[in-house]
Formats: sequence, structure tokens, C-alpha cells
Amino acid sequence: MTSFNPEEIQKRLSLPADLRLPVSVVDKLNRTPTLDQPLTRKNRRASLSEIGFGKLETYEKLDKLGEGTYATVFRGRSILTNKFVALKEIRLEQKEGAPCTAIREVSLLRNLRHANVVTLHDIIHTDRLLTLVFEYVDRDLKQYMDTCNNSMNMNNIRLFLFQLLRGLSYCHQRRVLHRDLKPQNLLITAKGELKLADFGLARAKSVPTKTYSNEVVT
Repeated sequence: MTSFNPEEIQKRLSLPADLRLPVSVVDKLNRTPTLDQPLTRKNRRASLSEIGFGKLETYEKLDKLGEGTYATVFRGRSILTNKFVALKEIRLEQKEGAPCTAIREVSLLRNLRHANVVTLHDIIHTDRLLTLVFEYVDRDLKQYMDTCNNSMNMNNIRLFLFQLLRGLSYCHQRRVLHRDLKPQNLLITAKGELKLADFGLARAKSVPTKTYSNEVVT
């Protein structure tokens, strides 16, 4: 049987490079005879669960960042990577279940991987809450503009516009319409990277074409 090191296992499971795999998981995967074959969905899901994905205890909740009608967002920390994450807690109604905006956001973002689109790291489902784990970005374009007193450098405007259009182009190529572009939904990292966020009003463009609402936001 071929022995796999942690880096190879991470690649096979499509895990981030900075993830700290528990020794027990590496040992078990190395003992699995089918590891040198394509992983089945069942084996992959079981492996990810053992690492800690899909579990609330994998994330430490810190301070509250904001609250909306359906969801509350907290800054958290991943025990697997020791990095900050954003925890979006969506309250589940007993009769109605998850809001349609949450279902849309999950179904679309899980298939989007781009430097200018916020990354959805994990999904945790309990009886009361649906928790979406995102990469953490400490400010949005509105907050950035406030720090500049609404007088932004022209070079920065060009860079942000280029990244905005590049992120949108990626989404449109995958037939995803964002439909809620505004400064509060454009995140700005410390390095000046712009990321599209909040896909709660986004829609997948169906085939054949159907009619969509002209106005969905203020």
C-alpha cells in the first residue's frame, strides 16, 4: 500500500495548505487501502468530519460583527488553522426551516472559488442554527471610504474597479447573478484585495431563460 504524507492527503481532499491535520486522521487515511484510488464521496465526507469540518467545536466564537433579520455575524477563530473566520449564524424557524436567502447563498458560494469572491470554508447545521464559515475580512468598502473621508486615491479606485469587474466576470461565466452590489457587500482586505460578498439575493441564471425581478434591493 502506498504511504501518503499530510501534504498529499490535503491535496486529495482539496484542503487548504495551512490546515493542521490531526495525526490520528493521517494515520487512518494511510491505513485506508483505497487511498491510492479516487476517494468516494462517502469516504471524503467521513474524512472531513474526522478532521473537524461541519462541527461547531472546531470554531471559537469571539465578538459580534453585525446582526440582520435572519442572521448574526461573529468574528471567530478556526482551531484547525488558528486563523480568524467570519461565522454567519442563521436562525432556523421550526416550521419554515432555513430562509431561502441562506439556501441560495450556500448553493452558489460552495461552487465559487476566486480571489475576488469571499470564500465559504465550512457549513455547520444544527436543529436551531445554520452556520456558514467564511474567510475573515475586517472591513468593507463603505468602511474603507469612511476612513478616506470619501476622497479615494484614483489608483485605488482603478484597482478596486478592476477587481470588482474581474469577480463579476467570474460569476457571470458561471451563470451567477449577484444582484446586490453595494459598498457594504464589497470586502477589502489589508492587502487591498476586493471580494464580492453576501450572495443572499444572487440567482443562478437558468436555461432556458426565465424572467427575473427588475428590482430586488433598495
